[in-house]
Amino acid sequence: MAALDSALPAEVGVRTAGGDGDAKPPYVVVRWRSERLPEENGANPFADFTRDSQTGTATGREFHQYFEFTADCVVRVYDEGDRDTYLDRIDDAFLPYEYDSSAFHDDTAEWRVGGSEPRSNPVVEPDWYEGGKVVRFKYVKRVTQAADALGTTQRNIDAE
Repeated sequence: MAALDSALPAEVGVRTAGGDGDAKPPYVVVRWRSERLPEENGANPFADFTRDSQTGTATGREFHQYFEFTADCVVRVYDEGDRDTYLDRIDDAFLPYEYDSSAFHDDTAEWRVGGSEPRSNPVVEPDWYEGGKVVRFKYVKRVTQAADALGTTQRNIDAE
């Protein structure tokens, strides 16, 4: 939301779907969803052991869940030219991540910025122009689980 908000003029509000009931244009509504990708990375959530940085002793496990995030950015404005300008600004804000996803966050990958499309229905929405752009990327959620580690032997047992 912050990247989108900074790409648009201050007078253009940015909000998620559901919070736009009483809003007046110009604004951008982000309808988003996050879908788990169970087949990604061989469908095995185990990633690696976590280790103590000084001793190298295993202290737990790390699991990964992979998701695809989809953000449908809907622009509503009173001027058709502004709609196209704001859609271009959204494109300009997110397109660089297609080439360097780590510039957004190290845990994201495979960014895809879709094309712009008008979505106005002049019969239903006669007083504003609407357009949209869909932005998608994959990300990993890292889950760590602590484990007990055997540090030293307290007592030897003689088997004889």
